[in-house]
Amino acid sequence: MNQKKEKRAPIHITLSDVERAYKKVEEFQRLIERGKTPEQIFKDMLRLIEVDK
Repeated sequence: MNQKKEKRAPIHITLSDVERAYKKVEEFQRLIERGKTPEQIFKDMLRLIEVDK
């Protein structure tokens, strides 16, 4: 059970993963240009994913 891994498993990234990340970066930069701080953007994202109890 306590065997040490000899090497890490490869990470497979597709073209669609890269395109999606690029679009998110563009969106983030647009929000910053409009005057939002990274902290405000993060708080807005957290509000979107809050789960009702």
